[in-house]
Amino acid sequence: MGKSSGLAVLALLIGIGGLGLGAYSFFIFSGQIADVEDQFAERAIVDMRYAEYLEDYTPSAIDVNESIITINFHVNAGEQVYFLFITRAIIYSYSLESFMRFTFSIDGVILDKPYVIAGGRNIDEWWLYFPVALQYSTPGLSEGSHSVSAMVLSSYSSNFVRQSTFLVQTYV
Repeated sequence: MGKSSGLAVLALLIGIGGLGLGAYSFFIFSGQIADVEDQFAERAIVDMRYAEYLEDYTPSAIDVNESIITINFHVNAGEQVYFLFITRAIIYSYSLESFMRFTFSIDGVILDKPYVIAGGRNIDEWWLYFPVALQYSTPGLSEGSHSVSAMVLSSYSSNFVRQSTFLVQTYV
């Protein structure tokens, strides 16, 4: 009987401590939580475009930027645009250096940044698999219709990509 009443008192103390910690957090952090909620309450997705190319894609030329997927979209006044490209790069390490470079092209202009490079130098394996995720957000596009492409530049003709997806969102 003494053990069970001791456990009950211990459980009661732990419960009271948890209640006190919850009340403390509520009063101390409620202003900060409200500020974060207000910051994101104004943001809303206006339009979303999605494309995928699930087959293997091998660039036809070496050291030349090629489009993998293109999406056409429209921007209204005051909107920003978010791009997300995801794929898997398969690199054949035949030479000293084998890589693939990914970036975006907006309205025919290839961006210098952001970019992702998959591959490397002095690789011991024959085939390497790299997950690739490239994202970009810009408030600087003018109102109207636009086109964006996910671009790849390959250093070797046997390199290829597999299961590519592309998302474009406009938001305020």
